[in-house]
Amino acid sequence: MAARYYTLAIRQDGTLWAWGLNEGGQFGDGTKVNQRVPVQVGTATWTSVAAGVGHTVALRTDGTLWAWGSNYDGQLGDGTNTAHMTSMQVGTDTNWASVAAGGFHTVAVRTDGTLWAWGQNENGQLGDGTKVNRHVPVQWARTRTGRAWRRAVLIP
Repeated sequence: MAARYYTLAIRQDGTLWAWGLNEGGQFGDGTKVNQRVPVQVGTATWTSVAAGVGHTVALRTDGTLWAWGSNYDGQLGDGTNTAHMTSMQVGTDTNWASVAAGGFHTVAVRTDGTLWAWGQNENGQLGDGTKVNRHVPVQWARTRTGRAWRRAVLIP
């Protein structure tokens, strides 16, 4: 997964690696030190990762969702706008299936097919019918289509 100035990758063994610009703490290694070569992010086993402008969101193999980095608009989903330079769990749910990161917002799908969004919403990108930023995951109106969602993808 490549963002504007940094790159994230998951190896076959499930380890997460990052390199490039780290000014927002988006590597999750507790620093803001840029890296010219890949560095491992923690010791957890990951299934997917997504990169925003300065934040990272990732799914662990146990179905939990984690986020770190810049949080100006609530894109980490912890109820604040405080940055986190190490990974923090988004809620307590263990049924996340996929995650995508926009510039300053995040969208994720749970295994039950529900779609959730949070972060910046100045252009209505959260799909909740408002332009209000959300600092915690908000369920998107599944009833609009009556169908479940499978995956979220955001195009920069």
